[in-house]
Amino acid sequence: MNGHDRRSALPWLVLGLAAALYAGWATFPASGLYARWLTPHRLLVIASTLKLVYLLAGAAWAFQCRDRLEAANPARPAWFLLSLGLLSTFVGQLSLAPFQLTRNETPFPSVADIWYVLSYPLLIAALVVLLKAYREAGFPTGSVAERAAILAGIGVIAAIVAVPILRPVAGVEGALLDRILTVAYPVLDLVLLMPLALLLRVALRLRGSHAGEVWLLLLGGFVFLCAGDILFAYFQSLGARHLDPVVHATYILSYGLIAGGAHRQLELLQA
Repeated sequence: MNGHDRRSALPWLVLGLAAALYAGWATFPASGLYARWLTPHRLLVIASTLKLVYLLAGAAWAFQCRDRLEAANPARPAWFLLSLGLLSTFVGQLSLAPFQLTRNETPFPSVADIWYVLSYPLLIAALVVLLKAYREAGFPTGSVAERAAILAGIGVIAAIVAVPILRPVAGVEGALLDRILTVAYPVLDLVLLMPLALLLRVALRLRGSHAGEVWLLLLGGFVFLCAGDILFAYFQSLGARHLDPVVHATYILSYGLIAGGAHRQLELLQA
């Protein structure tokens, strides 16, 4: 492996180790490593820092992708929307950072939720614009019947998987705003899954190509984002704070993969 390959592999190694770190915390919380050295506060600080770095880097790289594309390119607005969505999520995470770094707590709900909720229309719009751009460029987006079947399949999966999870979430006692937000995130994710599933079909057809690599990374990141929100809502409703490490792992993987996909796209545009 040459120097360039090692530098390219290093960020993925860091991301993998970070995910393993939080998976280990969830599995062996009483082990010496987590009891003595990697205390919950230190792990919360690490998670907060990693999320901020990945979100800011992803927003910057997505914006650079937008700048590298010609004004008439139909995918250009999508990268701008993706950049804004990541930036909004970054501001939300930044709003939580003072509490996480100094008080060892993550308040919910908080002002951060305003920015998190605002990010969803931007991210959904980015995926819809990309889907439209791919269809106009002649990529294999499928016939109307195939797309309808995919969306119907997502609806069935949502009914089978998400509804049983959301039922206890919606029925939990607590402040009205808490319950609204706890349900809103998974619902917004289900909306996000619609264009995501259609784009995944395109990405799978392009696997093995550079474009396929970019979109498998991006779409993988969005899948982990959906998983993180659904797990957060479910664990929040159960009061299962000991499962927070799993939520941290999914968000770190989400933001890291999205940032990695944006960076890979920028590399292709600069080549």
